[in-house]
Amino acid sequence: MLSATRLLRSHASGSRAAAFLGGRRRCIAARAVQLDRESPTEVVYAEVTEAASSSTAAAAAAPATTVFYTSVGTNDNGSPAGSDTTHGLSFADAQPGGGPSPEPVKVADLDAQKFKLHPSVAFWQGFSSQINTMWAQTEVSMTAPIQTLVERAVEARVLSDPQSAAYWAYHTARMSFFVSQAAAGVFAHHLSETLPSSLSGLASLAGLGSAGGSAGDSGPKVQETPFSRLSANAGKEFGNRTAEAIATFQQDYDNIRSGYYPLPWDMTSPRHRQYNPLNVLGRSAQFIQESVATLRRRVRGQPEPLWLEGSKLYPQYYTNTFHFQTDGWFSAQSANVYEFSTEVLFFGRQDAMQRTSLLPIADYVRESGARPADLKLLEVAAGTGRFHTFIKDAYPDMRTVCSDLSPFYLARARNNVRYWRRLRAPGRFLGGVDETGTEFLQTAAEDIAAPDESFDIVVCVYLFHELPEAVRRRAVSEFARVLRPGGLLVLTDSVQLGDRPAWDNTIGLFSNFNEPYYRSYVACDLGSMCEEAGLTPDTKYLCSATKTLSFRKAVPGEAPATAPAADN
Repeated sequence: MLSATRLLRSHASGSRAAAFLGGRRRCIAARAVQLDRESPTEVVYAEVTEAASSSTAAAAAAPATTVFYTSVGTNDNGSPAGSDTTHGLSFADAQPGGGPSPEPVKVADLDAQKFKLHPSVAFWQGFSSQINTMWAQTEVSMTAPIQTLVERAVEARVLSDPQSAAYWAYHTARMSFFVSQAAAGVFAHHLSETLPSSLSGLASLAGLGSAGGSAGDSGPKVQETPFSRLSANAGKEFGNRTAEAIATFQQDYDNIRSGYYPLPWDMTSPRHRQYNPLNVLGRSAQFIQESVATLRRRVRGQPEPLWLEGSKLYPQYYTNTFHFQTDGWFSAQSANVYEFSTEVLFFGRQDAMQRTSLLPIADYVRESGARPADLKLLEVAAGTGRFHTFIKDAYPDMRTVCSDLSPFYLARARNNVRYWRRLRAPGRFLGGVDETGTEFLQTAAEDIAAPDESFDIVVCVYLFHELPEAVRRRAVSEFARVLRPGGLLVLTDSVQLGDRPAWDNTIGLFSNFNEPYYRSYVACDLGSMCEEAGLTPDTKYLCSATKTLSFRKAVPGEAPATAPAADN
Protein backbone atom coordinates (compact mmCIF):
# COMPACT_ATOMS: atom_id res chain seq x y z
CA MET A 1 0.00 0.00 0.00
CA LEU A 2 1.28 3.42 -0.87
CA SER A 3 2.22 5.68 1.98
CA ALA A 4 2.90 9.39 2.15
CA THR A 5 5.61 8.97 4.74
CA ARG A 6 8.97 10.43 3.81
CA LEU A 7 10.70 7.18 3.02
CA LEU A 8 13.09 8.31 0.36
CA ARG A 9 15.47 6.64 -1.95
CA SER A 10 17.80 7.62 -4.74
CA HIS A 11 20.09 6.01 -7.23
CA ALA A 12 23.83 6.21 -7.22
CA SER A 13 25.10 8.22 -10.13
CA GLY A 14 26.87 6.51 -12.97
CA SER A 15 29.84 7.84 -14.87
CA ARG A 16 27.85 8.52 -18.02
CA ALA A 17 25.22 10.51 -16.11
CA ALA A 18 27.97 12.44 -14.35
CA ALA A 19 29.44 13.31 -17.72
CA PHE A 20 26.02 14.45 -18.89
CA LEU A 21 25.55 16.68 -15.88
CA GLY A 22 28.92 18.23 -16.56
CA GLY A 23 27.57 19.22 -19.95
CA ARG A 24 24.85 21.34 -18.29
CA ARG A 25 22.25 20.47 -20.92
CA ARG A 26 18.69 21.22 -19.89
CA CYS A 27 16.86 19.07 -22.37
CA ILE A 28 17.55 15.49 -23.30
CA ALA A 29 14.58 14.92 -25.50
CA ALA A 30 14.70 14.76 -28.78
CA ARG A 31 13.48 13.53 -32.03
CA ALA A 32 9.72 12.86 -32.28
CA VAL A 33 8.55 11.96 -35.76
CA GLN A 34 4.82 11.88 -36.36
CA LEU A 35 4.35 9.12 -38.91
CA ASP A 36 0.77 10.09 -39.65
CA ARG A 37 -1.65 12.53 -38.08
CA GLU A 38 -4.00 9.75 -37.05
CA SER A 39 -1.42 7.10 -36.23
CA PRO A 40 0.90 6.64 -33.24
CA THR A 41 3.86 8.92 -32.89
CA GLU A 42 7.26 7.31 -32.83
CA VAL A 43 9.45 8.93 -30.24
CA VAL A 44 13.17 8.60 -30.80
CA TYR A 45 15.09 9.81 -27.80
CA ALA A 46 18.17 11.91 -28.18
CA GLU A 47 21.20 10.37 -26.64
CA VAL A 48 23.68 12.62 -24.94
CA THR A 49 27.44 12.60 -24.83
CA GLU A 50 29.96 14.95 -23.30
CA ALA A 51 31.67 17.34 -25.66
CA ALA A 52 35.30 16.67 -26.40
CA SER A 53 37.81 18.18 -24.07
CA SER A 54 39.85 21.08 -25.34
CA SER A 55 43.04 19.19 -24.66
CA THR A 56 44.68 17.42 -27.58
CA ALA A 57 44.64 14.03 -25.88
CA ALA A 58 40.98 14.26 -24.96
CA ALA A 59 40.09 15.50 -28.40
CA ALA A 60 41.74 12.48 -29.94
CA ALA A 61 39.83 10.13 -27.63
CA ALA A 62 36.42 11.78 -27.86
CA PRO A 63 34.79 12.00 -31.27
CA ALA A 64 32.57 14.86 -32.33
CA THR A 65 28.89 14.79 -31.54
CA THR A 66 25.97 14.94 -33.92
CA VAL A 67 23.51 17.67 -33.03
CA PHE A 68 19.77 17.21 -33.56
CA TYR A 69 16.47 17.23 -31.67
CA THR A 70 13.03 17.67 -32.99
CA SER A 71 10.75 19.92 -31.01
CA VAL A 72 9.28 23.37 -31.40
CA GLY A 73 11.88 26.08 -31.73
CA THR A 74 11.14 29.51 -30.28
CA ASN A 75 12.07 33.08 -30.85
CA ASP A 76 13.20 35.30 -28.01
CA ASN A 77 9.61 36.32 -27.31
CA GLY A 78 8.60 32.68 -26.87
CA SER A 79 6.75 32.41 -30.16
CA PRO A 80 7.19 29.44 -32.50
CA ALA A 81 10.19 29.95 -34.76
CA GLY A 82 8.58 28.22 -37.70
CA SER A 83 10.80 25.15 -37.48
CA ASP A 84 10.62 21.91 -35.59
CA THR A 85 14.35 21.74 -35.08
CA THR A 86 16.24 22.72 -31.95
CA HIS A 87 19.54 21.42 -30.69
CA GLY A 88 20.42 18.31 -28.78
CA LEU A 89 23.22 15.81 -28.66
CA SER A 90 23.34 12.29 -29.99
CA PHE A 91 25.58 9.31 -29.49
CA ALA A 92 24.83 8.33 -33.09
CA ASP A 93 28.28 9.18 -34.41
CA ALA A 94 30.14 9.06 -31.12
CA GLN A 95 30.93 5.37 -30.87
CA PRO A 96 34.43 4.17 -31.80
CA GLY A 97 34.25 1.84 -34.77
CA GLY A 98 30.58 2.65 -35.33
CA GLY A 99 29.44 0.32 -32.53
CA PRO A 100 25.94 0.26 -31.08
CA SER A 101 24.77 3.31 -29.16
CA PRO A 102 24.29 3.07 -25.40
CA GLU A 103 20.85 3.37 -23.86
CA PRO A 104 19.55 6.97 -23.91
CA VAL A 105 19.54 9.01 -20.75
CA LYS A 106 15.97 9.86 -19.75
CA VAL A 107 14.63 12.61 -17.53
CA ALA A 108 13.73 10.12 -14.80
CA ASP A 109 17.38 8.97 -14.65
CA LEU A 110 18.52 12.57 -14.22
CA ASP A 111 15.89 13.21 -11.56
CA ALA A 112 17.26 10.25 -9.59
CA GLN A 113 20.66 11.97 -9.47
CA LYS A 114 19.24 15.13 -7.93
CA PHE A 115 16.08 14.45 -5.95
CA LYS A 116 15.06 12.38 -2.99
CA LEU A 117 12.54 9.96 -4.41
CA HIS A 118 9.22 9.53 -2.67
CA PRO A 119 7.94 5.90 -2.64
CA SER A 120 5.32 6.88 -5.22
CA VAL A 121 8.10 7.16 -7.81
CA ALA A 122 8.99 3.48 -7.66
CA PHE A 123 5.32 2.48 -7.55
CA TRP A 124 4.30 4.34 -10.69
CA GLN A 125 7.45 3.48 -12.61
CA GLY A 126 6.51 -0.15 -12.12
CA PHE A 127 2.80 0.36 -12.86
CA SER A 128 2.17 -0.74 -16.42
CA SER A 129 -0.75 0.66 -18.38
CA GLN A 130 -1.13 2.22 -21.80
CA ILE A 131 -2.08 5.72 -22.90
CA ASN A 132 -5.68 5.73 -24.14
CA THR A 133 -6.64 4.77 -27.66
CA MET A 134 -8.59 7.90 -28.54
CA TRP A 135 -5.92 9.23 -30.90
CA ALA A 136 -4.15 6.13 -32.12
CA GLN A 137 -4.56 2.46 -32.82
CA THR A 138 -2.61 1.14 -29.86
CA GLU A 139 -2.89 -2.21 -28.18
CA VAL A 140 -4.27 -1.87 -24.67
CA SER A 141 -3.05 -4.44 -22.19
CA MET A 142 -4.12 -5.01 -18.63
CA THR A 143 -0.70 -5.79 -17.22
CA ALA A 144 -1.80 -4.12 -14.00
CA PRO A 145 -5.27 -5.69 -13.78
CA ILE A 146 -8.08 -4.36 -11.67
CA GLN A 147 -8.17 -7.61 -9.73
CA THR A 148 -4.71 -6.95 -8.29
CA LEU A 149 -5.69 -3.44 -7.25
CA VAL A 150 -8.93 -4.65 -5.68
CA GLU A 151 -6.97 -7.24 -3.72
CA ARG A 152 -4.62 -4.50 -2.53
CA ALA A 153 -7.60 -2.40 -1.47
CA VAL A 154 -9.07 -5.34 0.45
CA GLU A 155 -5.77 -5.94 2.22
CA ALA A 156 -5.65 -2.27 3.15
CA ARG A 157 -9.21 -2.54 4.52
CA VAL A 158 -10.35 0.52 2.62
CA LEU A 159 -13.91 0.00 3.83
CA SER A 160 -12.95 -0.65 7.43
CA ASP A 161 -13.99 2.78 8.76
CA PRO A 162 -16.66 5.34 7.82
CA GLN A 163 -14.19 7.89 6.47
CA SER A 164 -12.57 5.38 4.14
CA ALA A 165 -15.93 4.05 2.99
CA ALA A 166 -17.17 7.59 2.31
CA TYR A 167 -14.02 8.45 0.35
CA TRP A 168 -14.26 5.40 -1.89
CA ALA A 169 -18.01 5.71 -2.42
CA TYR A 170 -17.61 9.35 -3.43
CA HIS A 171 -14.68 8.78 -5.77
CA THR A 172 -16.23 5.70 -7.35
CA ALA A 173 -19.38 7.68 -8.11
CA ARG A 174 -17.34 10.66 -9.30
CA MET A 175 -15.22 8.53 -11.61
CA SER A 176 -18.33 6.82 -13.01
CA PHE A 177 -19.90 10.20 -13.72
CA PHE A 178 -16.89 11.52 -15.61
CA VAL A 179 -16.54 8.27 -17.54
CA SER A 180 -20.16 8.68 -18.63
CA GLN A 181 -19.40 12.27 -19.68
CA ALA A 182 -16.40 11.13 -21.71
CA ALA A 183 -18.57 8.56 -23.47
CA ALA A 184 -21.31 11.11 -24.12
CA GLY A 185 -18.84 13.64 -25.48
CA VAL A 186 -17.14 11.32 -27.98
CA PHE A 187 -20.46 9.78 -29.02
CA ALA A 188 -22.01 13.20 -29.63
CA HIS A 189 -19.03 14.10 -31.78
CA HIS A 190 -19.32 10.78 -33.62
CA LEU A 191 -22.95 11.56 -34.45
CA SER A 192 -22.02 15.03 -35.65
CA GLU A 193 -19.56 13.47 -38.08
CA THR A 194 -21.66 10.54 -39.27
CA LEU A 195 -25.29 11.70 -39.35
CA PRO A 196 -26.59 12.03 -42.92
CA SER A 197 -26.58 15.60 -44.19
CA SER A 198 -30.40 15.53 -44.23
CA LEU A 199 -30.29 15.34 -40.45
CA SER A 200 -27.85 18.22 -40.03
CA GLY A 201 -30.64 20.41 -38.69
CA LEU A 202 -31.42 17.84 -36.01
CA ALA A 203 -27.76 17.68 -35.09
CA SER A 204 -27.67 21.44 -34.72
CA LEU A 205 -30.75 21.44 -32.51
CA ALA A 206 -29.22 18.71 -30.37
CA GLY A 207 -26.13 20.81 -29.76
CA LEU A 208 -23.96 18.66 -32.02
CA GLY A 209 -23.30 21.42 -34.50
CA SER A 210 -21.65 24.76 -34.05
CA ALA A 211 -20.00 25.70 -30.80
CA GLY A 212 -17.87 28.73 -30.44
CA GLY A 213 -18.66 29.61 -34.02
CA SER A 214 -16.68 26.86 -35.74
CA ALA A 215 -17.61 23.40 -34.58
CA GLY A 216 -20.18 22.93 -37.25
CA ASP A 217 -18.20 24.42 -40.09
CA SER A 218 -18.49 22.46 -43.30
CA GLY A 219 -15.58 20.25 -44.13
CA PRO A 220 -14.67 16.75 -45.23
CA LYS A 221 -16.18 13.90 -43.25
CA VAL A 222 -13.66 11.92 -41.26
CA GLN A 223 -13.23 8.21 -41.86
CA GLU A 224 -12.58 7.35 -38.24
CA THR A 225 -13.57 9.15 -35.05
CA PRO A 226 -12.26 8.93 -31.48
CA PHE A 227 -15.49 7.11 -30.59
CA SER A 228 -14.88 4.38 -33.15
CA ARG A 229 -11.34 3.91 -31.88
CA LEU A 230 -12.35 3.79 -28.26
CA SER A 231 -15.30 1.50 -28.87
CA ALA A 232 -13.04 -0.99 -30.65
CA ASN A 233 -11.14 -1.40 -27.37
CA ALA A 234 -13.91 -0.42 -24.96
CA GLY A 235 -13.53 -3.20 -22.41
CA LYS A 236 -9.76 -3.08 -22.14
CA GLU A 237 -9.70 0.71 -22.32
CA PHE A 238 -12.20 1.05 -19.49
CA GLY A 239 -10.36 -1.51 -17.39
CA ASN A 240 -7.04 0.18 -18.01
CA ARG A 241 -8.33 3.63 -17.02
CA THR A 242 -10.14 2.21 -13.99
CA ALA A 243 -7.00 0.49 -12.76
CA GLU A 244 -5.13 3.79 -13.11
CA ALA A 245 -7.86 5.62 -11.18
CA ILE A 246 -8.02 3.08 -8.34
CA ALA A 247 -4.27 3.34 -7.78
CA THR A 248 -4.49 7.14 -7.88
CA PHE A 249 -7.30 7.26 -5.33
CA GLN A 250 -5.49 4.79 -3.07
CA GLN A 251 -2.45 7.07 -3.04
CA ASP A 252 -4.61 10.14 -2.41
CA TYR A 253 -6.40 8.51 0.51
CA ASP A 254 -3.13 7.27 2.01
CA ASN A 255 -1.95 10.91 2.03
CA ILE A 256 -5.19 12.02 3.70
CA ARG A 257 -5.03 9.26 6.31
CA SER A 258 -1.39 10.20 7.03
CA GLY A 259 -2.49 13.76 7.82
CA TYR A 260 -0.88 15.56 4.89
CA TYR A 261 -4.12 17.25 3.88
CA PRO A 262 -7.86 16.96 4.64
CA LEU A 263 -10.56 15.12 2.76
CA PRO A 264 -11.64 16.98 -0.40
CA TRP A 265 -13.78 19.88 0.73
CA ASP A 266 -16.27 19.45 -2.12
CA MET A 267 -16.82 15.86 -0.98
CA THR A 268 -17.53 16.85 2.63
CA SER A 269 -19.78 19.84 1.82
CA PRO A 270 -23.35 18.52 1.32
CA ARG A 271 -24.51 21.91 0.05
CA HIS A 272 -21.88 21.95 -2.70
CA ARG A 273 -23.29 22.80 -6.13
CA GLN A 274 -21.94 19.55 -7.59
CA TYR A 275 -24.79 17.76 -5.77
CA ASN A 276 -27.41 19.96 -7.45
CA PRO A 277 -28.93 18.02 -10.39
CA LEU A 278 -29.79 21.16 -12.32
CA ASN A 279 -26.24 22.45 -12.02
CA VAL A 280 -24.86 19.09 -13.12
CA LEU A 281 -27.16 18.96 -16.16
CA GLY A 282 -26.18 22.47 -17.19
CA ARG A 283 -22.45 21.77 -16.86
CA SER A 284 -22.85 18.49 -18.71
CA ALA A 285 -24.67 20.11 -21.64
CA GLN A 286 -22.02 22.81 -21.85
CA PHE A 287 -19.25 20.20 -21.83
CA ILE A 288 -20.83 18.03 -24.56
CA GLN A 289 -21.19 21.03 -26.84
CA GLU A 290 -17.54 21.98 -26.23
CA SER A 291 -16.46 18.36 -26.68
CA VAL A 292 -18.04 18.20 -30.13
CA ALA A 293 -16.38 21.47 -31.13
CA THR A 294 -12.99 20.43 -29.78
CA LEU A 295 -13.02 16.98 -31.36
CA ARG A 296 -14.11 18.28 -34.75
CA ARG A 297 -11.10 20.59 -34.78
CA ARG A 298 -8.84 17.83 -33.50
CA VAL A 299 -9.65 15.23 -36.14
CA ARG A 300 -9.12 17.84 -38.86
CA GLY A 301 -6.02 19.31 -37.26
CA GLN A 302 -7.54 22.79 -37.53
CA PRO A 303 -7.34 24.93 -34.37
CA GLU A 304 -9.86 27.72 -34.10
CA PRO A 305 -8.27 31.12 -34.81
CA LEU A 306 -8.28 33.25 -31.69
CA TRP A 307 -11.06 35.82 -31.82
CA LEU A 308 -8.86 38.48 -30.19
CA GLU A 309 -6.28 39.88 -32.61
CA GLY A 310 -3.65 42.58 -32.61
CA SER A 311 -3.04 42.69 -28.87
CA LYS A 312 0.55 43.09 -27.69
CA LEU A 313 -0.50 42.59 -24.08
CA TYR A 314 0.06 38.84 -24.32
CA PRO A 315 3.05 36.80 -25.52
CA GLN A 316 2.49 35.02 -28.81
CA TYR A 317 2.73 31.51 -27.34
CA TYR A 318 -0.18 32.34 -25.04
CA THR A 319 -2.53 33.07 -27.95
CA ASN A 320 -2.39 29.44 -29.10
CA THR A 321 -5.76 27.72 -28.62
CA PHE A 322 -4.35 24.80 -26.65
CA HIS A 323 -6.33 21.54 -26.71
CA PHE A 324 -8.30 22.94 -29.69
CA GLN A 325 -10.56 24.54 -27.09
CA THR A 326 -12.96 27.31 -27.98
CA ASP A 327 -11.48 30.81 -27.48
CA GLY A 328 -8.24 29.53 -25.94
CA TRP A 329 -7.77 31.33 -22.63
CA PHE A 330 -9.78 34.34 -23.74
CA SER A 331 -13.44 33.97 -22.79
CA ALA A 332 -15.66 33.32 -19.80
CA GLN A 333 -17.13 30.37 -21.71
CA SER A 334 -13.71 28.74 -21.91
CA ALA A 335 -13.06 29.32 -18.21
CA ASN A 336 -16.46 27.94 -17.21
CA VAL A 337 -16.05 24.62 -19.04
CA TYR A 338 -12.31 24.09 -18.55
CA GLU A 339 -12.09 22.29 -15.21
CA PHE A 340 -15.03 20.04 -16.10
CA SER A 341 -13.36 19.13 -19.41
CA THR A 342 -10.01 18.30 -17.83
CA GLU A 343 -11.62 16.08 -15.21
CA VAL A 344 -13.36 14.20 -18.01
CA LEU A 345 -10.01 13.81 -19.78
CA PHE A 346 -8.59 12.06 -16.70
CA PHE A 347 -11.77 10.13 -15.80
CA GLY A 348 -12.19 12.12 -12.57
CA ARG A 349 -8.69 11.71 -11.14
CA GLN A 350 -7.23 15.16 -11.89
CA ASP A 351 -8.02 16.59 -8.45
CA ALA A 352 -6.33 13.65 -6.74
CA MET A 353 -3.24 13.99 -8.92
CA GLN A 354 -2.98 17.72 -8.25
CA ARG A 355 -3.32 17.22 -4.50
CA THR A 356 0.11 15.58 -4.58
CA SER A 357 1.38 19.19 -4.66
CA LEU A 358 0.20 19.55 -1.07
CA LEU A 359 2.76 17.00 0.19
CA PRO A 360 5.86 19.21 -0.06
CA ILE A 361 3.86 22.15 1.28
CA ALA A 362 2.88 20.12 4.35
CA ASP A 363 6.49 19.10 4.92
CA TYR A 364 7.68 22.68 4.52
CA VAL A 365 5.12 24.07 6.98
CA ARG A 366 5.96 21.40 9.53
CA GLU A 367 9.73 21.71 9.18
CA SER A 368 9.72 25.52 9.23
CA GLY A 369 7.80 25.61 12.50
CA ALA A 370 6.00 28.72 11.26
CA ARG A 371 2.30 29.34 11.67
CA PRO A 372 0.48 29.16 8.32
CA ALA A 373 -0.82 32.67 9.02
CA ASP A 374 2.79 33.92 8.96
CA LEU A 375 3.52 32.42 5.54
CA LYS A 376 2.67 33.79 2.12
CA LEU A 377 2.04 31.59 -0.94
CA LEU A 378 1.88 32.41 -4.65
CA GLU A 379 0.21 30.09 -7.13
CA VAL A 380 1.39 30.84 -10.67
CA ALA A 381 -0.91 30.07 -13.62
CA ALA A 382 -3.71 29.09 -11.26
CA GLY A 383 -6.28 28.96 -14.06
CA THR A 384 -9.79 28.63 -12.66
CA GLY A 385 -8.43 28.42 -9.12
CA ARG A 386 -9.83 24.95 -8.41
CA PHE A 387 -6.57 23.63 -6.98
CA HIS A 388 -6.18 26.90 -5.07
CA THR A 389 -9.33 26.02 -3.13
CA PHE A 390 -7.62 22.82 -1.91
CA ILE A 391 -4.69 24.93 -0.72
CA LYS A 392 -7.13 27.26 1.06
CA ASP A 393 -8.95 24.36 2.68
CA ALA A 394 -5.71 22.89 4.02
CA TYR A 395 -4.40 26.29 5.18
CA PRO A 396 -7.30 28.74 5.55
CA ASP A 397 -5.18 31.23 7.51
CA MET A 398 -2.31 31.30 5.03
CA ARG A 399 -2.09 34.46 2.94
CA THR A 400 -2.22 33.47 -0.71
CA VAL A 401 -1.98 35.10 -4.12
CA CYS A 402 -3.77 33.45 -7.05
CA SER A 403 -2.22 34.55 -10.35
CA ASP A 404 -2.93 33.91 -14.00
CA LEU A 405 -2.45 35.75 -17.28
CA SER A 406 -6.09 35.41 -18.38
CA PRO A 407 -8.55 37.86 -16.81
CA PHE A 408 -11.38 35.47 -17.69
CA TYR A 409 -9.79 32.61 -15.78
CA LEU A 410 -8.94 34.90 -12.86
CA ALA A 411 -12.59 35.91 -12.64
CA ARG A 412 -13.54 32.24 -12.48
CA ALA A 413 -10.86 31.68 -9.84
CA ARG A 414 -12.27 34.50 -7.74
CA ASN A 415 -15.70 32.87 -7.98
CA ASN A 416 -14.30 29.49 -6.90
CA VAL A 417 -12.36 30.86 -3.94
CA ARG A 418 -15.32 32.97 -2.84
CA TYR A 419 -17.54 29.88 -3.08
CA TRP A 420 -15.04 27.93 -0.96
CA ARG A 421 -15.23 30.58 1.78
CA ARG A 422 -19.05 30.57 1.71
CA LEU A 423 -19.15 26.82 2.37
CA ARG A 424 -16.01 26.26 4.46
CA ALA A 425 -15.28 29.49 6.30
CA PRO A 426 -18.60 31.33 6.63
CA GLY A 427 -18.43 34.34 8.88
CA ARG A 428 -14.62 34.33 8.98
CA PHE A 429 -12.87 37.50 7.92
CA LEU A 430 -9.63 36.35 6.40
CA GLY A 431 -8.63 39.56 4.63
CA GLY A 432 -7.80 39.77 0.96
CA VAL A 433 -10.42 39.95 -1.78
CA ASP A 434 -13.93 39.07 -0.58
CA GLU A 435 -12.45 38.22 2.87
CA THR A 436 -11.07 35.00 1.42
CA GLY A 437 -7.47 35.59 2.51
CA THR A 438 -6.52 35.59 -1.18
CA GLU A 439 -5.42 38.28 -3.59
CA PHE A 440 -5.61 37.97 -7.36
CA LEU A 441 -2.82 38.97 -9.71
CA GLN A 442 -2.83 39.10 -13.50
CA THR A 443 0.74 38.34 -14.48
CA ALA A 444 2.88 36.13 -16.68
CA ALA A 445 4.99 33.39 -15.13
CA GLU A 446 8.08 34.71 -16.89
CA ASP A 447 7.56 38.29 -15.63
CA ILE A 448 5.88 38.11 -12.22
CA ALA A 449 4.54 41.45 -11.02
CA ALA A 450 5.79 41.04 -7.45
CA PRO A 451 8.80 42.31 -5.45
CA ASP A 452 11.92 40.26 -4.83
CA GLU A 453 11.77 37.75 -1.97
CA SER A 454 8.08 38.34 -1.29
CA PHE A 455 6.81 34.74 -0.95
CA ASP A 456 7.63 31.76 1.24
CA ILE A 457 6.04 29.26 -1.16
CA VAL A 458 5.58 29.32 -4.94
CA VAL A 459 3.35 26.69 -6.56
CA CYS A 460 2.92 26.10 -10.28
CA VAL A 461 0.63 23.35 -11.60
CA TYR A 462 0.27 22.17 -15.22
CA LEU A 463 1.95 25.15 -16.87
CA PHE A 464 5.42 24.15 -18.07
CA HIS A 465 4.26 21.76 -20.80
CA GLU A 466 2.61 24.76 -22.48
CA LEU A 467 5.70 26.97 -22.43
CA PRO A 468 8.56 27.19 -24.93
CA GLU A 469 11.84 26.20 -23.31
CA ALA A 470 13.19 29.77 -23.33
CA VAL A 471 10.09 30.91 -21.42
CA ARG A 472 10.45 28.02 -18.95
CA ARG A 473 13.93 29.26 -18.11
CA ARG A 474 12.70 32.80 -17.55
CA ALA A 475 9.80 31.55 -15.42
CA VAL A 476 12.14 29.51 -13.20
CA SER A 477 14.34 32.58 -12.73
CA GLU A 478 11.28 34.57 -11.70
CA PHE A 479 10.24 31.90 -9.21
CA ALA A 480 13.69 32.08 -7.64
CA ARG A 481 13.57 35.87 -7.57
CA VAL A 482 10.24 36.18 -5.73
CA LEU A 483 11.03 33.39 -3.25
CA ARG A 484 12.46 34.31 0.12
CA PRO A 485 15.68 32.58 1.21
CA GLY A 486 14.74 29.16 2.53
CA GLY A 487 11.52 29.25 0.52
CA LEU A 488 9.82 26.36 -1.28
CA LEU A 489 9.05 25.93 -4.98
CA VAL A 490 6.56 23.23 -6.03
CA LEU A 491 6.42 22.37 -9.74
CA THR A 492 3.66 19.97 -10.81
CA ASP A 493 3.07 18.93 -14.39
CA SER A 494 2.85 15.96 -16.74
CA VAL A 495 5.13 12.99 -16.26
CA GLN A 496 8.21 12.96 -18.50
CA LEU A 497 10.35 10.39 -20.26
CA GLY A 498 11.21 7.52 -17.94
CA ASP A 499 8.68 8.44 -15.24
CA ARG A 500 6.21 5.90 -16.67
CA PRO A 501 8.38 3.60 -18.82
CA ALA A 502 5.33 1.88 -20.31
CA TRP A 503 4.28 5.24 -21.80
CA ASP A 504 7.61 6.33 -23.25
CA ASN A 505 6.84 5.34 -26.83
CA THR A 506 3.43 7.06 -26.90
CA ILE A 507 3.72 9.97 -24.47
CA GLY A 508 4.29 12.37 -27.36
CA LEU A 509 0.77 11.73 -28.66
CA PHE A 510 -0.60 14.44 -26.38
CA SER A 511 1.22 17.01 -28.50
CA ASN A 512 -1.31 16.23 -31.23
CA PHE A 513 -3.90 17.97 -29.06
CA ASN A 514 -2.53 21.33 -30.21
CA GLU A 515 0.23 21.25 -27.58
CA PRO A 516 3.21 22.53 -29.61
CA TYR A 517 5.69 22.51 -26.71
CA TYR A 518 4.77 19.18 -25.14
CA ARG A 519 7.40 17.03 -26.88
CA SER A 520 10.15 19.38 -25.78
CA TYR A 521 8.70 19.43 -22.25
CA VAL A 522 8.68 15.65 -21.72
CA ALA A 523 12.44 15.63 -22.28
CA CYS A 524 13.32 18.81 -20.41
CA ASP A 525 15.64 18.47 -17.40
CA LEU A 526 13.78 20.71 -14.95
CA GLY A 527 16.15 19.82 -12.13
CA SER A 528 19.16 21.30 -13.92
CA MET A 529 17.13 24.27 -15.11
CA CYS A 530 16.13 25.14 -11.56
CA GLU A 531 19.64 24.56 -10.22
CA GLU A 532 20.95 27.12 -12.68
CA ALA A 533 18.46 29.60 -11.23
CA GLY A 534 19.81 29.00 -7.71
CA LEU A 535 17.22 26.48 -6.49
CA THR A 536 18.16 23.19 -4.83
CA PRO A 537 16.26 20.02 -5.84
CA ASP A 538 14.51 18.41 -2.88
CA THR A 539 11.91 15.66 -3.46
CA LYS A 540 10.18 14.05 -6.43
CA TYR A 541 6.68 12.54 -6.33
CA LEU A 542 4.57 10.77 -8.94
CA CYS A 543 0.83 10.24 -9.13
CA SER A 544 -0.49 8.59 -12.29
CA ALA A 545 0.07 11.04 -15.18
CA THR A 546 1.42 13.78 -12.90
CA LYS A 547 4.83 14.48 -11.38
CA THR A 548 5.66 16.92 -8.62
CA LEU A 549 9.13 18.32 -7.97
CA SER A 550 10.02 20.41 -4.94
CA PHE A 551 12.95 22.81 -4.62
CA ARG A 552 14.38 25.00 -1.86
CA LYS A 553 16.00 28.39 -2.20
CA ALA A 554 19.25 28.44 -0.27
CA VAL A 555 19.74 30.72 2.72
CA PRO A 556 22.86 32.91 2.34
CA GLY A 557 25.73 31.45 4.33
CA GLU A 558 24.36 27.92 4.41
CA ALA A 559 26.38 25.09 2.93
CA PRO A 560 25.00 23.92 -0.42
CA ALA A 561 22.89 20.79 -0.29
CA THR A 562 24.54 17.55 -1.38
CA ALA A 563 23.06 14.90 -3.62
CA PRO A 564 20.78 12.43 -1.85
CA ALA A 565 22.42 9.29 -0.55
CA ALA A 566 21.43 5.98 -2.03
CA ASP A 567 19.67 3.36 0.07
CA ASN A 568 21.83 0.65 1.50
